[in-house]
Amino acid sequence: MRCLLYYFLVLLFLIILTFNDNVTAQDTTQVDFETNIKVTATVSAKEVPLNRTLKFSVIIEWTGDFKRYQISELENPVIENFEILSTSTTDRRSSEGGVEKAAKIYDFGLKPESLGMGYIESAFVKYIDIETGEGYSLITNRLDVKVTDPVAEPGSKKWLIKWIILAFVMAVIFIVLLSWQRKIKEQKRKEAESLKVVPLEEEYLSMLRESLDLNSPEISINESFAKLSKIIRKYLSQKYQIPALESTTEEVISNLSEFELDQTVINNIQEILKVSDLAKFAGSDGNRNELDRTYTLIEAILEKNLSEIRSEQQSADKK
Repeated sequence: MRCLLYYFLVLLFLIILTFNDNVTAQDTTQVDFETNIKVTATVSAKEVPLNRTLKFSVIIEWTGDFKRYQISELENPVIENFEILSTSTTDRRSSEGGVEKAAKIYDFGLKPESLGMGYIESAFVKYIDIETGEGYSLITNRLDVKVTDPVAEPGSKKWLIKWIILAFVMAVIFIVLLSWQRKIKEQKRKEAESLKVVPLEEEYLSMLRESLDLNSPEISINESFAKLSKIIRKYLSQKYQIPALESTTEEVISNLSEFELDQTVINNIQEILKVSDLAKFAGSDGNRNELDRTYTLIEAILEKNLSEIRSEQQSADKK
């Protein structure tokens, strides 16, 4: 279900992006390092709907004496696929850290004429440095803007139709994904049912018989005890989810007492662990008879539990 929700949210995000009308503005800046005058040409967006307006601005900025530079009036920009609706000019003065800053801002309101690309050609800014009498000029880069389909006007119900379509598409996608998810789950369920589940006891009986051959003439009693201890501890860890591998014998028995086990089984497990511990730390070969008994006790515990599991499975199958 988490996978289905993830795909649904990704698709929702992509579709919302498709319906989103907000875009990033673009600008171009030129700086005359000799006179420290900066000219920036910018548009309010890289895309504009056919029934909306676009703001094009040219900002001339410099530091120092306000009256040092004589800025020529900026001519209307040469534009393609746009119409100039309005123009305005603003002067701005400020001081930061004792440094005087000045700016002259030209704003143009542009209206798209048709769908497609619109272009605003380079703006030429001319000015004179009154102290030196020298004239300079800066030119901005050409800007391009994409004119897109009209958007719904206030009071229009086009947005409602758009969101109804979006909701319908999302509903169809959700139904398809849900159906696909259910199909995968059903397939996995059938695959799981077709697999034969091997009981844990059967696995450990095989491990016991493969790891230790009591009839081998070269058998090491102490090493065999170590193997038997490891097998029974690993089995108890997996069977009852207790930390049997790293726990002491007393701790293992204490943990097992929380389960509804036959006291004879607990006593046998305690005997197996204690005898194995003695053989491990005795520093000499253990008793062969005790080894045979320990092996037999482990085998009996596994076979008893395996028999109970098979009886439960048979009862469940009959139901």
